[in-house]
Amino acid sequence: MLHSFFHQNQQFTRSFTKRLNERLAAVELYYSQWLIIYYLMQFKTSTLVEISNYLNVEKPTITRTVNRLEERKLVEKFPSQDKRERRIRLTVKGQQISEQALNIVSNFENELVEGIPEADLKKTLQTVQLLKSKLD
Repeated sequence: MLHSFFHQNQQFTRSFTKRLNERLAAVELYYSQWLIIYYLMQFKTSTLVEISNYLNVEKPTITRTVNRLEERKLVEKFPSQDKRERRIRLTVKGQQISEQALNIVSNFENELVEGIPEADLKKTLQTVQLLKSKLD
């Protein structure tokens, strides 16, 4: 049972990412890019290290992804008070794309959970949060 739970979770995550990538293609984003954009929507500005820590992804991977977003003029780097670090934020274009992407993601998620009782969703979220806390 336990092996099946984690295996099914991994299979779901891969399928979810693949299908969401297909939908995000409409705004020329990948899920990995969306995660950073969504983070910046929530926190407004950030350093690469902060994003790396939050997403639990290696800093070089975040750096490459942010560089691609910067090339597309969706994010921009700017100096911080600490001259050793640079912060990033969404550009005006990035904010526009982020709103479009948010609609795509929200619609997709709503389609997935349609017909699942609210109590089941709440319990699932609690379980996932508990499992994550054991990894932290």
